[in-house]
Amino acid sequence: MTARTAPAKPVRVRPSSTARRPWKYRTPLIALADLVVFVALWHVAVVELELVNRVFFPSPGDVAGALATLVSSGELAGHLGTSARSWLIGYSLGAAAGVVTGLVTGSLPWANRLLMPLLWSLWATPLIALQPTLTAWLDYGDGPIIVLVFLSTMIPVALNTATGAAQTSPSLIRAARVFGAGRMAVYLKIRLPWAVPYVIGGLRLAVPTSMIGLLVGEMVGSPSGVGSIIVNATARFRTGEAFAAIGVYVVLSVVLVRLLDLAERRAGGWRNHA
Repeated sequence: MTARTAPAKPVRVRPSSTARRPWKYRTPLIALADLVVFVALWHVAVVELELVNRVFFPSPGDVAGALATLVSSGELAGHLGTSARSWLIGYSLGAAAGVVTGLVTGSLPWANRLLMPLLWSLWATPLIALQPTLTAWLDYGDGPIIVLVFLSTMIPVALNTATGAAQTSPSLIRAARVFGAGRMAVYLKIRLPWAVPYVIGGLRLAVPTSMIGLLVGEMVGSPSGVGSIIVNATARFRTGEAFAAIGVYVVLSVVLVRLLDLAERRAGGWRNHA
C-alpha cells in the first residue's frame, strides 16, 4: 500500500505593493511631459525658426508676459469675476433643469416620446446660431450669455439623466412600491440615486459645451468678461493677451472636467458596490 500524503496547502502569493497600488502620479507626469514638449516645439517654431510672424502668432514667452501683465494690472481678475458669475448662474440653473427634465423623460413613457426628440434636436443644433436672436430678445449684457450657458448645460445633463433614469432596476421600484413608497419617494430614493453616475457624466460633458457658450456670448455681445479680452486684444493686434485669455479658459475647463471626472468615478464605484 502506498502511503497517503496530505494535500499540499495552496501557497498564497502576496501581491507586491507596486501591483496593489498603481502609480498615481503617472498620468499627471505624462500630461506635464506632453505640455513641456508642446511648449518647446512652439518656441522653436516661432522664435528659433521664425516660421510665423510673432505679431499674429506669439511665442510662449509673449503669452506668459501678457498673462503677467493682465494679472498684475487687475484686469484679468475683474473680467474673470464677470465670466465666473455668468457661468455659475447658467450652469447651476441648467444642471438643475437638466436633472428634473431627465428624470421625467427617462421614467414616463409619454414624456419620453414628447421630450426626447426635442432634446436631441436641440443637442444637434449649433447654439451659437441663437446668439443674435437672444441678443435681440434680451439686449446686450449678461442675459444672452446666461441663456447660452443654461442651454449648453441643460441638454447634455437631461440626456444623460434620462438614460440613467430609464435603466433603473425595476425590482427596486417594485420593492419600494410594495413598502408603500409614493411617486415622489421613488424619484428621490430610487431613480435619482441610481442615475447619479449618469448625472455626473452629463455635468462633466456640459463643462466644455457651457464654456463654449460663455465664450461665444462674451465675444459677441458683452463689454466685459474673459471673452471680451480676446476680442479687444485681437482688434489691437495684442495677440499675446488674446492667447493668454484663451489659456485661462483652457485651464479652467480642464480643472472642472478633472474634478467632475473624479466625482464620476466615485459615484460609479458607489453604485457598483451598492
